[in-house]
Amino acid sequence: MRFLCFHGMGTNGYVFERQTATLRQALGRTHEFVFLTGRVPSRAPGEACEYISSPPSESVTYRFLGEDQETNMALLNDLVRSVLELGPFDGVMGFSEGGAVAASLLVEDSRRPFARFRCGIFLSAARPPDPDNIMTGSDRRLDFSTDGVVLNIPTAHIWSPSGDICPGMGRKLALLCNQTLREEFVHLLGHQVPGPVSDEFLSGTIKAIERTVERARASG
Repeated sequence: MRFLCFHGMGTNGYVFERQTATLRQALGRTHEFVFLTGRVPSRAPGEACEYISSPPSESVTYRFLGEDQETNMALLNDLVRSVLELGPFDGVMGFSEGGAVAASLLVEDSRRPFARFRCGIFLSAARPPDPDNIMTGSDRRLDFSTDGVVLNIPTAHIWSPSGDICPGMGRKLALLCNQTLREEFVHLLGHQVPGPVSDEFLSGTIKAIERTVERARASG
């Protein structure tokens, strides 16, 4: 399966590729991952920039969402165009802010189909902006209490309740996804992508993703 991948705030596509190297290797070579880099310069590099061999400069750290709505309106259009140009894709994978953007893209596809995504993989992902509101200049985030379930395709949600950075991020996004089609795995590594640090947490992550991929394949 082919996945379009979205990095976290203050990093870039190369960093996310390094962050997920162990995970992707464990998933096997039957999958292809295409990594995007946001266009909004980040004020400070994220912790994951330790994966870059040389000290990161401001010019290599980015985010997807901006502080002005014009930027975010352009982002949605750019992402749809990227999917059409680089696709087809079977699913998306995103970490932190990138997970929120990836989820927003899935919601847009569910409302106005353009890619027919079959699944989503979310790693400590934030709540997604409502794509309808992005296009009208609002920054409202989707929330289960007001929006209910908005995604009805197989999804995997990997998140952690521990750590100093965004503990519990990912739980609220999971609520927005169909309970019968979602997999959740909770680890204790904090706000990071499970990898070689813990075989137990890496194994749990892989199993959740594999079950999601199996559901997507079964759905045709």
